[in-house]
This record gives sequence, C-alpha cells and structure tokens, in this order.
Amino acid sequence: MSPLFLSQSFDNKGYLYIQEGEEEQGDYVGEEKDILKALRKGPRTFEELKTDFPNVNLSPLLIHMEGKHLVENRGGTWFSLEKRMSTTLKIVNIAVCSVLAVSIVYVLLLSSSYSAEYQDIQNHNQVLLDDKIEAEQRLSMVNQEKEDIDAVYAEREDDLIEEQNTTLTLYAPLEDEQNAVDALQKELMKYNCLETCPPDTFVTVDNPYIIEKVGEITAGLTTLREKQEAIYEFVRDEILENNYIFKKGREDLWEYPEDILKRGWGSWEDKFMVLLTMLRTAGTPQEHVKFIAADVDGNDSWAWVEVYDGSMWWILDPFEDYEFTSTPRDAFYQEHTVIVLWWFNDGGYYHG
Repeated sequence: MSPLFLSQSFDNKGYLYIQEGEEEQGDYVGEEKDILKALRKGPRTFEELKTDFPNVNLSPLLIHMEGKHLVENRGGTWFSLEKRMSTTLKIVNIAVCSVLAVSIVYVLLLSSSYSAEYQDIQNHNQVLLDDKIEAEQRLSMVNQEKEDIDAVYAEREDDLIEEQNTTLTLYAPLEDEQNAVDALQKELMKYNCLETCPPDTFVTVDNPYIIEKVGEITAGLTTLREKQEAIYEFVRDEILENNYIFKKGREDLWEYPEDILKRGWGSWEDKFMVLLTMLRTAGTPQEHVKFIAADVDGNDSWAWVEVYDGSMWWILDPFEDYEFTSTPRDAFYQEHTVIVLWWFNDGGYYHG
C-alpha cells in the first residue's frame, strides 16, 4: 500500500489548499482509497462503513489506516484526517509567513537603527580623532617649550656650578683660617678655665687618653680593689712631684689630668687630681671617691683622696713612703679632730 502524498498551493489570500493527484497523492488502491473518498463526504460510524463496504474486512483495515494517520476514531465515529491536515498546514503556513514577515520588518527596522547608530559612532569617532590630533599638537608644543626651558636651566646650572667652584676655591683659605682661629679659641678657653674653673671641671673621666692609660695600668686585673691599688701605685711612683710650676704669674693649683700624665710630673694637687680621675675611670662609683680639703687638729692645710674599695674606706696619699692601706679612714677620723672644709669629684664642688 503506497503512502499518502499531498500537493499544496496558496491562493491570493495565503490559504493552503490540498489537491489530489497521482503525482501528489500517490496510488490509493482498493479499499483504502474508497474508504477515504467516503469519509471525505462526512464522518461514518463503523456500522455505516460496514453497510457501504459489506465485502471489506473493515476492522484491521481501519486500524491500519489509523496507524498511518489517514483516519481517526472519535467516540465510535471515523473521520478522515486529510481536511484536518489541510487546516493545520494552512495555519502553520500562515504562522510561518507571519513570522517571516515580522522578522523581515524587524530586521529592516534594526538595520535602519543600526545604520543611524553606526553613523553617530562614526561622527563621534571623528570628533575624538580631531581632539586627539589637537591634543598631540599641544603636547608637541609643550614638549618643545620644556626642551627650551631645560636647555636654559642646564646653562644656568653650569654657571652656578662654576660659581660654586669659585666660591669653594676662595673659601678654602678662609676655612683654614677659621680652623686656626677655632683652635686658638679652644686653647684660650682651656687656659681661661685653668684660671677660673672650679676643680670638679678637671675630673675628665671620659677623656680618651685617660681611658687608654687606665686600660694599660689595669690590664689583666679583675677586681675593683686590684685596679684601685694599681692606679694608686702608678700615680705615686710614676708622676713626679714638682711644686715650682708657674703659669701667667699664678701658682698652678689645678690642671687637666691628660696634660699631667703626658708631662709626667706636677704639683701635689696635680697628683691628687690624676689619682681621683683615674680611680673614677677605672670603675669606682662617683659617690665612693672624692678629694678632701680638711682642718686636722687645728691645721687647715690637709688634703687627701678618700676611696671605698667595696668593704672599707681608705685615705690615699700618692707620695713616697705611703701605701694604699696605710691610712684607714675611720681610724684616722677617730684619732684626729677632722673638719672637712670642702671636697669635690666629677659630680660637683661642695663646702663642708
């Protein structure tokens, strides 16, 4: 049995028509063709079809045609699907044509819109290009101005460097003269201090030369007492006593320990000053060492250095025939009437 073929055409209103023909519809043979012709005239019940086709085995044939979507059974009545297919195809065709028409119109509208927008973009791009060209021209002018300014600046900088070099050349002798003046002023201040400064000014425990000398004397010693005794013996034995020193018409009462050490001799006050300064530099706390000027048993010309070694106080006289332990302070104060007149260390100068 051949399948159903349909030929379709449109009228001037766009409706789809189904036409029969051997080429379009195929050869419906026998009972199928007859049944389809009968159903085109109108629906039939099975009994009516049985009456129309008494010699046809209807049941399997109708089922077969229904499977091929040629007929349809609805509530016991058989219908031909050709007309329904025609209507469906017509609706589909109209819908397709409508969609195509709308799509074409939409595309045309979009094309027009895009064309306008594209033209606007082109115009905007041209404006931007014009602005870019103008900005590049301004930048070129600015760069040229900058190059001109840089050239002027470089020329003036060279002039300035030349002037600076000239100034340095002229200033060098002046700087040498100023250094010489500063050195003289420092020396003058030093001598003025010898005349006017209180004695605590000369206890220079941070003097590099004193620090180095104390390090040499106490090398290998570990306890403070050992260092104190080594310093005492050095001052007693190595710094010679000479009480006939005059400067600027005044007997030299106080001097800087560095000068005394380098010279190797000094007055009795100088020996006390060196001893006090070196004991402090060796690590003796400020409150544990001081120079004392006192009245002893009515005689006001006594002087000594007192030092605490960590266990007791000693009176030190850095002169020949004396030892570090020759005079315990407490015993001396008990044996004599001692009135302290004034005393000092690097912490200050005090009376009584």
